Amino acid sequence: MDIPSHVRNADIGDYTYVSMNSWINNTRIGKFCSIGPNLLCGWGVHPTQGISTSPMFYSTKKQNGITFSSTDKIEERAIISIGNDVFIGANVTILDGVSIGDGAIIGAGAVVSKDIPPYAIAVGVPIQIVKYRFSEEQIQQLLKIKWWDFEESKLRDIESNFFNVDAFLSKNKAD
Repeated sequence: MDIPSHVRNADIGDYTYVSMNSWINNTRIGKFCSIGPNLLCGWGVHPTQGISTSPMFYSTKKQNGITFSSTDKIEERAIISIGNDVFIGANVTILDGVSIGDGAIIGAGAVVSKDIPPYAIAVGVPIQIVKYRFSEEQIQQLLKIKWWDFEESKLRDIESNFFNVDAFLSKNKAD
């Protein structure tokens, strides 16, 4: 039996899939993303510099049915941005306000606590960039081409150069 995912206040781009048991909130996800199971993202922050980390003292939202705060003292939620063609492995947590660039790969079990550049491969706790999928020149060309915005007929043609990035770039030069 599949466990459903929970998606709230999120935009999910065309051709993107989200695997089971993911909890997604306040998140913008691009096109052609592959989201593994058990993703957790967009569930707010707690201040660490105050007397307590309980929202009862810094939020008027009554998360526990009551509040002792007359004003909202922090920005509790910040939008998460996940680019196009991003692969996120299983059991990943993405903290509020983080941006993950187009074409990035996030390894299973990672805690994404900082922005990840386009086409980076990042893993671990804390998250670290281990390498890039392509050369800097190839990355810049892919970002200019924005193949994820192609018409469907042109998308079907990608298969012919799927594993040959240079041939794909040559065939689809950006203006």
